[in-house]
Amino acid sequence: MNLVFVTQVLDRQDAILGFTTRWIAGLAKHCERVRVLALEVGDTSDLPANVDWRVMGRKGKLTRWLRYRRQLNEALGQDGFDTLLTHMVPRYSNLGAGLARKHGARHFLWYTHKGVDARLRKAVGLVERVFTASPESLRVDTPKKVVTGHGIDVTHFGIADGPTPQPPTLLSAGRLTPAKDPLCVLAALGILRDAGRDVRLVWAGGGLHASDTEFGQHVRARVSALALDERVEFLGDVPYPDFPDRYRDATLFVSASHTGSVDKVVLEAMSCGRPAISCNESFGPIFAEYGDEAADLTFPHGDAEALAQRIAIWLDRTDAERAAFGRRLRATVERDHEVDALMGRLVRDMGAPA
Repeated sequence: MNLVFVTQVLDRQDAILGFTTRWIAGLAKHCERVRVLALEVGDTSDLPANVDWRVMGRKGKLTRWLRYRRQLNEALGQDGFDTLLTHMVPRYSNLGAGLARKHGARHFLWYTHKGVDARLRKAVGLVERVFTASPESLRVDTPKKVVTGHGIDVTHFGIADGPTPQPPTLLSAGRLTPAKDPLCVLAALGILRDAGRDVRLVWAGGGLHASDTEFGQHVRARVSALALDERVEFLGDVPYPDFPDRYRDATLFVSASHTGSVDKVVLEAMSCGRPAISCNESFGPIFAEYGDEAADLTFPHGDAEALAQRIAIWLDRTDAERAAFGRRLRATVERDHEVDALMGRLVRDMGAPA
């Protein structure tokens, strides 16, 4: 297989999409060649020799579209690439479908988000299959849906050894947006403080859009209003290579995100052996194997009291108890969400008969 992979960013240092270089390296193990078309390209030092790339650029809507069309036509029509996989952005599939048909290339989409719009529905109609991490991560009723699990580099996100930090530290990660609900996490921290617990919060992630900056200012104002300034640290964007240390420096990972799909940061924390508390409904089936303890890992969306109660349960356990449970969490990620297993499956499925 000669694969064209279309994504937004190709840069192992990127705080949000740094994992894509690891995915592409995994795909390249099973393909003769991989070509990446990306809006921007940065650090590609971890990519093998059978991977190359083209830069579409971010400026100029029409110019970007024409450049994408030219690069895709070059790959499929001149350079012998036979398969197209677009990553997360249905528009890439919609714009590339005609060229894929023209050149007889097979065409697939990876999508994990609860959001459904006209662009996604159109893309689902154009591709052969849509790969997604969980049933809840693609909310379109279609026989083309293929649930594969996620792709976590369990070597990069290795399990932590030794005692957890003192005072206890909570970690949350993601852009400062309403969908990540940092206000719920701050409210839970305030409840724990008022109950006499010495606990800290570290937030890894910054803003992407102008609206994010405005909301981030609101979040910081809320920290001050709750008198939590000495207990909260905002790291801003953290490069992907540095993220494992952030998980390992924490006692627990907490996520108030209600994006609705399997959030990879929760799986990364689990891979590092850290208990991860989430309100995301996609994790209910994943946590179900832990029996009664599954209830300690979930809370209703927006319920700060419940989140504080769950955090307290885990803080009251010993380092040894949390470490033992962390090994169970990591085993789940190794079994169901390991990156090379996912990449191998994607290539097999894309090469299977239509």
